[in-house]
Amino acid sequence: PGHYVVFWELSAEPDGDGHVLQSCCDELDRAFTDPGYVGSRKARAIGPLELRVLRRGTFQKVLRHYLSLGSPVNQFKLPRCVAPSSSAAGVLEILAANAVEAFFSTAYD
Repeated sequence: PGHYVVFWELSAEPDGDGHVLQSCCDELDRAFTDPGYVGSRKARAIGPLELRVLRRGTFQKVLRHYLSLGSPVNQFKLPRCVAPSSSAAGVLEILAANAVEAFFSTAYD
């Protein structure tokens, strides 16, 4: 099933074996408290939330991408949601190419 993907760019390298980031992923999933989301997760109609950790500088690459398409720098806001469409294809490619780790929630297992 489809699932939500959250992209994080950390200001420092993560410590340890990923346990902290896995816990963050689980907590993010639990933070979506909408009854429709929770029910769909429990029924497995929506897959586990995915947390992808990005290389530093990835969101600057996204900014440069939008600027190259003509977006004014003083009006730019990083999108909260990027759906797979032709206008967002470049952004999704940038994010996917710069993911260094991925975690899937176990909150509803």
